[in-house]
Amino acid sequence: MLTPNVTGGLFWHWQAWRSQAAWKPTVEALEVWLKLQTKDTRSDALLIIGASAGWMMPIDWLSQFKEVHTFDIDPLAAPLFKWRHGKKLRQNGTTLTCHTQNALSDLPSLLGEYPHACLFFDNVLGQLRFTKSDVESVEKNISELVNCLKGREWGSVHDRMSGPVNIALNLGSGMNGLWPETSGHLDKTDEAQMWLSRINAQSPWLDHLTGHVFEKKTAVHNFAWAFKPAYWHWLQAGWVKP
Repeated sequence: MLTPNVTGGLFWHWQAWRSQAAWKPTVEALEVWLKLQTKDTRSDALLIIGASAGWMMPIDWLSQFKEVHTFDIDPLAAPLFKWRHGKKLRQNGTTLTCHTQNALSDLPSLLGEYPHACLFFDNVLGQLRFTKSDVESVEKNISELVNCLKGREWGSVHDRMSGPVNIALNLGSGMNGLWPETSGHLDKTDEAQMWLSRINAQSPWLDHLTGHVFEKKTAVHNFAWAFKPAYWHWLQAGWVKP
């Protein structure tokens, strides 16, 4: 289970570094999706909230922006993001600035400071599940963040659910993709149950309380993420235009 003490710090980065091969299919699928979402964007600047070291951030997608600003509370995130992506971004003419701060609590001021930037929440909204003691507080927190973003271009990829699988699987055709009639509430559909069955999901799976991040009109894309060989995450992603 992904808990707050392993979403940053040395252990998390070591685990992410050694998992790059296993995560590659998800990263590649995410890259295709991200490029499709921003191919017509008018924003030259990108703010990545919860960037970590950019372990799942595709460099070619980042390079389409003139400016990239990363935000993470982990003090190791900024130097490691620069180590992983800084040189290539400079070569491509993209200015990289890494900030060590809590962008979620500073979101209103960030929106004012960067009025024309688009925002991407990099697998951070699902972690709010671990910051509050009750479901209502978590859902209220997410709702307040989303309300702040009205009129802005933004996207997110985040944990929808996570849990054990009884055998290690390869990420193949059909594991990633857009389900028919997606609405942001896919966990309540027959398609969702079929998807979980295909990866041999074993009860219990943890609900990350992100089922209402996007409005029903927002198309949601779903990714399988082999976080560990026997513990997978169901990621949901969406992009909102102003």
